[in-house]
Amino acid sequence: MNEYRASARILATGTAGNIIAEVAQDLFVRWQPTEALHAVMHLGQYVGTARVQRALAAQQQDALTPRNIVDSAAHWVASSLTPSAALVSDAQAVQAMLRAAEDTQGVACVPALAFVGGMAVALDDKMPSRAADVFADLAHRVTTQALSACVTLSSALSVCVEVAAQLGCRRVAELLARRSGSVLLALADTMFGSPGVLDPRAADLLAEIIYARPTQFTDARRVVHVIHGRAISQLLDSDFVGPRTLAMLRVLESVLQRHYAGPRDPPLDDLWPIVTDSLALLYPSILHVFGRDSPPDAFRSACLLAVTYTDEGSRVEALFAGQPCLLSAPGDVGLVRARVVLFYLDFFEHLAGKLSAHILKRVVPLAARYAGSEVLEYPGPMWFESAHALILAVLESDTHQMGSEIAPWYSDLVLDMYPDHGISADLLRISYTAAVRAIPGHSAWDRVTILLRRADQYTGGGGGGVRAEIFAVRRRELLLVAAELLVGVPVELLPQLMFELRSRLVDGNEKWSTRVAVVDHCQDLVLTRADVARKPALSMWVWQLRADIIESKL
Repeated sequence: MNEYRASARILATGTAGNIIAEVAQDLFVRWQPTEALHAVMHLGQYVGTARVQRALAAQQQDALTPRNIVDSAAHWVASSLTPSAALVSDAQAVQAMLRAAEDTQGVACVPALAFVGGMAVALDDKMPSRAADVFADLAHRVTTQALSACVTLSSALSVCVEVAAQLGCRRVAELLARRSGSVLLALADTMFGSPGVLDPRAADLLAEIIYARPTQFTDARRVVHVIHGRAISQLLDSDFVGPRTLAMLRVLESVLQRHYAGPRDPPLDDLWPIVTDSLALLYPSILHVFGRDSPPDAFRSACLLAVTYTDEGSRVEALFAGQPCLLSAPGDVGLVRARVVLFYLDFFEHLAGKLSAHILKRVVPLAARYAGSEVLEYPGPMWFESAHALILAVLESDTHQMGSEIAPWYSDLVLDMYPDHGISADLLRISYTAAVRAIPGHSAWDRVTILLRRADQYTGGGGGGVRAEIFAVRRRELLLVAAELLVGVPVELLPQLMFELRSRLVDGNEKWSTRVAVVDHCQDLVLTRADVARKPALSMWVWQLRADIIESKL
């Protein structure tokens, strides 16, 4: 840096405009691209700060100097006789350096970019200048011209990130977006196309450029394709890097924000599957780095926007076409790809109410493949839980009568898996009730009959001891599921169900603990969950049932 000391002194204090311009031009040409660009940026910041301080000192001195009419006339004559080309003010010196930077060509644009960036930081709101605009023009020139050294482009973009951090990310993004998408694409390629260390601030700048109104959406589209390609490479290599994953999530969120909450001028229809699939490909990295219970906020926001914007089945169809693992059996899918499937199970759960019947016929088999007890061994309980959550979402939405079609199969599945194959009593109560509620009319009574018949299999069985106690517990749990159906079956089936439950609780040989548990649960249903149509009948029935049970004990 010693060889540039004299140049810095001239640029900071010189008063000859032509010399300042020549020294600045010489500095940009002699500065080697491989040298640290942050050093020339600090040099520009030093020169700008020195010029500001000199200008302020001159203004203060001029204000404090008392002048009468003779002194003022003499000062005016001396100023008019001084050649304008020889002496310049600090503001004019700054403009001379900016013009020299604008005149640079080729590789010299890179140090000029860093120098002007430092000046823009130093002169911000202190001295009127075009430093920020010249910086944006140079950034556009650097990223569009063919530079032989890739490290030069990376260093230049790091300067852009540094300037944005000091001048304001949104302000710099607006300036860069007005030129073209070259900076945007170069920044994306540098961030996600190389395995180097990633500056977290670069993702913020990239996201702000995407969201800026002047940015063309075709440029943002190319950035999404870059991220999608990097996500595929990261998944294949199992290269789960937290900062890079966060950066890609931040940019994907910005793309969705641009369309969902921004100008919304360009269509996002054909890009939505790529954005969503990129989120799915990044999900294994999120699980590896952050865990399932604490994903980053950018991931939550991006998924929410993707779910909100989905309203066409063809877009979801494209997801199946791009991910063969969604059509394969769990045993044929590796663990990394299985994490992608886990994302889609959770994602489709939130989309259940928006999907068409055609798409649901592809989504439900996906959930069915992961709803069996064998999934608990591989890939694991998370897939099992997500599959059942997806099926329950389809049952509860029932937009296209798909719920009524799968309810008989699902009710049989969960009843067969209770209690030794992954379905607990609480899950059986939730899932069986949802299945019965999805079946219209008297067809639902077949499910009730199957449940009561299963409960009756545990009556008086098991001999004695521990086995008898196990049978009693299972019968009580199944009767509690039957009691839950009081708020699930159609109203016209309610009297028949109340009769069946009363015959077992009052006229049968149930244990006192079972009777009390079922009656208490029925009363809780009446108070908290029964609708207006069935609450009067259920209230009288529960009151009479409790009285009859107490009387039978006496």
